[in-house]
Amino acid sequence: MKKSALMICLGLLTLAAAVPAFAWVGTAELGTNDPGDERAPFNQTGIRTLDPDTLYTLHGLYYVEDGASLIIPAGTTIYGVPAATLIIKPGGYIDASGTWNDPIVFTSSFGPGNRFPGDWGGVVILGNAPVNKVDPVIEGGIIDGTYGGNDPDDNSGIFKYCRIEYPGYRFQLNNEINGLTLGGVGRGTEIHHVQVSYSFDDSYECFGGTVDLHHIVAIGGTDDEFDTDFGYTGRIQFAFAMKDPDYSDPTGSSNGFESDNDGSGSSDWPQTHPIYSNVTVIGPEYVDTYPGLGTTFSNAGVIRRNSRTSVFNSVIAGYPRGMSIRDASITMAEQDTLGFYNNEVTGNYEYSTNNIHDTGRWAGVGPWFMARANQDSVPRAHDVVGLGTSLSLTNPNPVPQAGSPLIGTADFSHAYLADPYFQTVDYRGAFTPGVPMSRQWTAYWTEFDPQNRDYSSEPSAVNDVPARAVALDNYPNPFNPSTTISFSVPKAGAVTLEVFDIRGRKVAEVFKGELEAKDHTVNFNGEGLSSGTYFYRVTGDGFSATEKMQLVK
Repeated sequence: MKKSALMICLGLLTLAAAVPAFAWVGTAELGTNDPGDERAPFNQTGIRTLDPDTLYTLHGLYYVEDGASLIIPAGTTIYGVPAATLIIKPGGYIDASGTWNDPIVFTSSFGPGNRFPGDWGGVVILGNAPVNKVDPVIEGGIIDGTYGGNDPDDNSGIFKYCRIEYPGYRFQLNNEINGLTLGGVGRGTEIHHVQVSYSFDDSYECFGGTVDLHHIVAIGGTDDEFDTDFGYTGRIQFAFAMKDPDYSDPTGSSNGFESDNDGSGSSDWPQTHPIYSNVTVIGPEYVDTYPGLGTTFSNAGVIRRNSRTSVFNSVIAGYPRGMSIRDASITMAEQDTLGFYNNEVTGNYEYSTNNIHDTGRWAGVGPWFMARANQDSVPRAHDVVGLGTSLSLTNPNPVPQAGSPLIGTADFSHAYLADPYFQTVDYRGAFTPGVPMSRQWTAYWTEFDPQNRDYSSEPSAVNDVPARAVALDNYPNPFNPSTTISFSVPKAGAVTLEVFDIRGRKVAEVFKGELEAKDHTVNFNGEGLSSGTYFYRVTGDGFSATEKMQLVK
């Protein structure tokens, strides 16, 4: 359908002429377009709903104020010009609800082939959950105001099926915005299925707060993939990160995990204590055996300053160095409140003979590491983890191959993983063995070649998606007695959702009726059923998918 050039005005919105007029129903600007002040503030109050048929350009520092709501529908695309940053203040609310076949995209305003890390600011969400620092500020005061409070269940909104591309604008040396910055965000906030690509700083950084994350992707960030500070205590499962050998931190070191406490003193409470499970982190040497000269790629993980970041059932391969546990965090590791269990780590740099871990800061790091079912402390080739001999940045396939040590070796017996938030699976890393990438949780909504993606024309509907491509999941799992089943419907029509016991007998018909082609959620109550393994299946016109869940009473 041919589009007309419609101008839309929302508050301070004006026509953006950088996009061909035929491409979208409308083009518009968000924020204050002041060529003389790239940080010009715009303060949104009330409720604003964007239009997915309009291509937006974000300018300056766009604040969603306390009590205000910004609603971004599925399929919306927003360009960011240099320094442009979206900030949700404490008490503000964002509803960015993309879908698996219609994600929300925040990206560079520059065209294909001309995009670089730091082209624009990024997305900052601030809340009222606990933080261990008094009156903290984001990025050295560039972002107005403070954050944090005493409400661990604080709700800043929904951010799902979203891509953030080429963020990390450098306001000054060592003062960049991250891809997705979360400050004091509470666990009432829903954040999952997010991809951050080519950030000039960390891909994800959590400053305090309690928000949980799952199914997140970090590609090509120059600094750390997952950074936590100021007493962050959330849970993260199913995360994938991959380094581009051409991009590293120009002023520091680029690590997989990094974690600090950074409050007002070493005994600050809450201590930084995120719990990760099922993470796949691919370092630069897995992509290119010889990253360029001058790169600052360093450790699989750096945990320091009394942080007790804990990682389970994960793989970190292709960084030159292993783990660096420092200062007061060494005590946390010795006391086992910093849990690092059942992980595969590779490296080729020896801090000391046959030890890739930082023995300069902790002589006992090697024995500590090996005593917890981790592999390995000796130098190893990165491909021993069984993800193949190399991985493509634009078409990655990090699925464990036959014979991989990641298959069938997950262990959820640690007390930290008894939390029902964590889904029990039998594999380590983020991806299901034996399933192609076209059917993994990253299918359709991600973009691994953002440099060449042309956003100047409206994305076409996913009419050619195979009907079998159905996203199906449930949380919590294990559950007692109820769980929420989420599933996508690729083709509108009659849909049935059923539950079966381990012998194949149907024990419940959760839903039967007509549904639109989009994401859906249904609650299942297992009251009256015995503890055990159950299967749930969604079927419709040309599609079917089955998953497993565990009822524990």
